[in-house]
Amino acid sequence: MWPAEILDRIADEQTSRADEATVSIHSSRAEGLSLTASMPLSGNQMPTSAQRFLGSDARVIQHMRSAPAAETAAAANLNIDAEFPGVPLDVKVEITLLRQDDGFTDVQAVIETACSLPLVGRVIESGAHPHVEDMITASLDRLADV
Repeated sequence: MWPAEILDRIADEQTSRADEATVSIHSSRAEGLSLTASMPLSGNQMPTSAQRFLGSDARVIQHMRSAPAAETAAAANLNIDAEFPGVPLDVKVEITLLRQDDGFTDVQAVIETACSLPLVGRVIESGAHPHVEDMITASLDRLADV
C-alpha cells in the first residue's frame, strides 16, 4: 500500500470497528487527516498496576493527525496523542510511512510515554510502554488485512 492508502484505512470507520472503536473524523487525508478514536481496553492490553485505576470500562482516546498527503506521496507522517482517562499517562506516537523501491511501504513508530506521578512515574512509563507498543503493532497489522 502507498502511504496515502494507509492513512485512508486509518480514517475508515470499518477499520476502527475491528478495534471496537468509535471514531470522529474531523478532516480527511487530502486536507490533513484529523480524527479522534475512542476504544475499550481489555485487561491484557494494560499493565496489572494500571488495571486497578482504570476498572472494567477502561478506554484509550487517540487524537490522530497528519499533514495533507497526495495519493502518490512517497512519504507521510501520522502523529498520535493518546490518553487513558483515570491514569496520569501521556502517550505520543510518531509514525513514519515511507514507500520503498520494492513496492512496499516501510512503517516505523517512535513511542514516548510520560507519567506525571512523582516517585512511581518511571515505573508506570516503563510498564505501559510494551503494552502501547503491542497495541500500535496490532492496529497497524490489521490495516494490511482490511
